[in-house]
Amino acid sequence: MQQFCQFCTAGMICDFWVEIYRMKYPLPKNTWVVPLLLMFLIWGTFLLQLGGLGKYNCYGIVPRNFVGLRGIIFSPMFHSGWKHIINNSVPLSVLSFFAVLFYQRTAYFVIIFGWLLTGLLVWLGGNLIFGYPTGCHIGASGLVYMLASYVFFSGVIKKSRNLIAVSLIVVFLYGGMVWGVIPEELMPHFYREDSNPISWESHLSGALVGLLFAFLTRKYGPSEKKYSWEERSEPDSREKWLWEKYKETLPESERKSLEEKYGESTEDEDDYWFRTDTR
Repeated sequence: MQQFCQFCTAGMICDFWVEIYRMKYPLPKNTWVVPLLLMFLIWGTFLLQLGGLGKYNCYGIVPRNFVGLRGIIFSPMFHSGWKHIINNSVPLSVLSFFAVLFYQRTAYFVIIFGWLLTGLLVWLGGNLIFGYPTGCHIGASGLVYMLASYVFFSGVIKKSRNLIAVSLIVVFLYGGMVWGVIPEELMPHFYREDSNPISWESHLSGALVGLLFAFLTRKYGPSEKKYSWEERSEPDSREKWLWEKYKETLPESERKSLEEKYGESTEDEDDYWFRTDTR
């Protein structure tokens, strides 16, 4: 694997897979429990929908409507059909896996509060432009966009090679998602795949919330490893003693050259005053 990495053009991505390869198996339990829990919520709700749940009532977000507030909690669990839920299931599973694997407990905070804040933004700002009447926003796409944005920007902000590699993988897999934050009226050919309207407000809200949480949690979770000698501004007494012993083994000329190079005094203070005495 190391020989392969020498020829890998995407070095950071290769380092990421080496890090995964070296991880202790099995992976932490929560890395698969959280994605499975999310799948259970949305697929369990979808099965209830097939049985008639939500057929005559909207459990999604109805912007600026008091009853529509319940959609902040329930809307990611409801979907309009098989295509809708399948399109959301795969990226939600992958992104939640990455988030929990690399950010651990921070990911819980991001998923729970990102879920709620994304829904609140849609409730406040949905259907404000283009003169459309208030609609019912459903689907987990807002949560998908929130996780994609969080994983990408958090890796960049933390400046960790492994996390940046994860960000590049997210861009590679889901880079086309960026167009989903643009209103469908501006890109009709991109959206008009079926008769169901797309909630670009959910996409945009999720992306903004992910960026916000990436900034707020920049000091938490994994970061680039720093060694003890990088954190100390001055060497300790033992290091100074070893340095002096090393210099004693050097020839006089080489020792003075080394001391001058590192800004150390090359002459004794008493000797200085003796040689500069003009009496």
